[in-house]
Amino acid sequence: MKKYVLVNYLDVNVNYDSIIAFRENYDFEALVEKARQRLSSFLELQLDSSKTLKPVYLFFTNADGADFGDAIYMDFNLIFKMTEDQRVNFLAHEYFHNYRRYFENHDFNYKSDLNYCIDMIQNEGIADQIDKSEGFVNYYSNIMKSPELAEIMMKLYGQAEEDLEKFQNIIVGFSKSSISEKETIDRILEVYKYNGHHIGCFMSDQIVKAGYKDEMIRKYYNPYEFYNIYNKAAKINGTFRLSDEYMSYLRKITKEYYH
Repeated sequence: MKKYVLVNYLDVNVNYDSIIAFRENYDFEALVEKARQRLSSFLELQLDSSKTLKPVYLFFTNADGADFGDAIYMDFNLIFKMTEDQRVNFLAHEYFHNYRRYFENHDFNYKSDLNYCIDMIQNEGIADQIDKSEGFVNYYSNIMKSPELAEIMMKLYGQAEEDLEKFQNIIVGFSKSSISEKETIDRILEVYKYNGHHIGCFMSDQIVKAGYKDEMIRKYYNPYEFYNIYNKAAKINGTFRLSDEYMSYLRKITKEYYH
């Protein structure tokens, strides 16, 4: 983390005058409105006006953004270097997390670390279709422009199908009391990297490829449905399919929270 921040600050120093000019002339309010419209278009619905989207704070950190606490935080230098479409998609991705919070079941998500990971894979996987629809690898290579991070993410995406199977097998083992909850989480964290982005994006890519994008979006806050739709896509695409044991366990732990 410290290394990424240092690299970013060195880049800011090189482009300081241009960044200042951008700050003084760019219409940030228009960016917020465009991102809201992009999210509405992606979800294929009019956003509920009673669901408040968080304020956006721009500052210099590592080249990333996050929906965290009471606001959405984004790196100013990253926004400066992006094209307008990339900026809109990037903020819309974070707004998706913000908006989804109003509909997801927090009792389920925060009941255990396991539940949180299961849900976050869906959360990130669908959000990635907003700003990574041209490819997970392309995003980190050409938009984030971090060779080191791109190499990490490319490797992770390349093993996403295998990691999904590992993720399933760990959870099935836990469901049979073959391993403890602590060991389960320790083993999951070995494959659940960067909030499970690579697994979630792989799954949503397969769903889109198989023609189930609209169904995925309609059920964007129900984790069981996401894994179920993925399985239908996997059958068409010939990729790894989640086992009946896994799906039965997932149904068991989600049914009282999602109807």
